[in-house]
Amino acid sequence: MQNPTKPFDLPDDNIASSSSTIRNPRTEIGSSSSRIVNSRRQISLSLRKPRNYCPARVGKTIIDLNKNHTYLLKNEIGSSSNGACHVYKALFSKYSTKNRAHTPSGHVTLKVINRIVFVNESKELQHSINVSKGYSTTINIIGIKNNFNTEEFKCVSLPYMSHGSLRYILSTRPDKRLPEEFIAVALKEVLIGLQDELHLKIDSRVHNTLNAGDIFVDINNANGEMLIKLAFEASVYDSEDINVEENSNEEEDILRSPPFLDPKKIAIWGAAPEGAIGPKSDIWLLGITALELAYGELPVTNSEELIHIIKKIRKKKRFPISLEKLLIVKKEGWRFKKTEHNLFKRKVFSEKFEKMVVKCLSKNPKKRPTAKQLLKSSFFKKERDIEKFKQFVLNTEENN
Repeated sequence: MQNPTKPFDLPDDNIASSSSTIRNPRTEIGSSSSRIVNSRRQISLSLRKPRNYCPARVGKTIIDLNKNHTYLLKNEIGSSSNGACHVYKALFSKYSTKNRAHTPSGHVTLKVINRIVFVNESKELQHSINVSKGYSTTINIIGIKNNFNTEEFKCVSLPYMSHGSLRYILSTRPDKRLPEEFIAVALKEVLIGLQDELHLKIDSRVHNTLNAGDIFVDINNANGEMLIKLAFEASVYDSEDINVEENSNEEEDILRSPPFLDPKKIAIWGAAPEGAIGPKSDIWLLGITALELAYGELPVTNSEELIHIIKKIRKKKRFPISLEKLLIVKKEGWRFKKTEHNLFKRKVFSEKFEKMVVKCLSKNPKKRPTAKQLLKSSFFKKERDIEKFKQFVLNTEENN
């Protein structure tokens, strides 16, 4: 995966080979040495640790003490829990009790949070782990491979998704947009996951945070197979914007940031109008996600502006050329009615796409289709060029 931050330049000399046990225990995380215990006591007493404190650095090896499996942290690929939880690409080595040796068994995504420093965030992660149980081998939902605790850390191992989220992929493109035919490819996989694995009649669950940052892409280097999966609960993390300069301050971050609402919190400011959480609220978020993918970003500074955009789309039953210009027209007042008309005059998306999104954004949840019904719509039934989408993703990596 072309990661949003460069890996630290540290030696990988602390992982056992396939024919030997682990060496150099000083670099092992999760041991019960006095050094670790003293470190734990100092951390628990300190009130001045930065929020992003995490001694689990690239080049270190984390040990699952229950199974003796190891995880060599290769490079940081994301974060969650507002930066408290660090996410790494890690080399997983399975321990064999028969041979008493570790065998490298491919890469995984490893979420690591200091459960001593970040007590509340660690509890929230554990709750999401409990909710995620049962989704370890599903086709369209990213499940948990393993979870364990060390002296300091709570760790969650996930399947490695090589190219990150759709939001990260698009962040590397000049216009930050996903062509309509590729939106169909990605959202179809999301809907299959919702239909077959979450929105079940028995034991129904709700995704609740569905957005472009939760849809991940993996392309297998060996056979070229592409997988598009939806992160859910414990497998959700941000795969973008993790390379923050050490000397930056909050004021500088605000100046650098766009003046729009944080897309990572769409589930809060873009939530369904009925307020209730259920399968139909996920369908609303799917419609919002479609808008983000189609336009590159949602240029809104408050939730009222988003509602204005949605009302106009529902009224016209089609999409404007620009969401931002539509909002400018709103602020300028009645004199620009003609300008607003011109924004909807030229067609930029297919009628099938517009019709699908308008249905998802119905104010009345009863009028919104289910995931199963959406999959039967003409927009998703049309055959798409999967290889073309894969090449789009690979080109993103080459251009970055």
